[in-house]
Amino acid sequence: MFKFFESISNLIGIIVNFVVSAFKMTMMIITQIPQAIAFVVTSVAYLPPFLVTFVLLFVATVVIINLINKGS
Repeated sequence: MFKFFESISNLIGIIVNFVVSAFKMTMMIITQIPQAIAFVVTSVAYLPPFLVTFVLLFVATVVIINLINKGS
């Protein structure tokens, strides 16, 4: 009987953990977007004009991949 209530409490803990983790990940993504844009703008400002387009595409792709992988 006690194992039943223990498993119910474990299930509730897993659900709460999932919701908290999803909220944390969403907030992390929202807070990282302005930093990623600032990084791209700062990096491109020092380049010669003929390289800006190619490097901007490369850096934007890398930043998006890092955001999807949570920076790891």
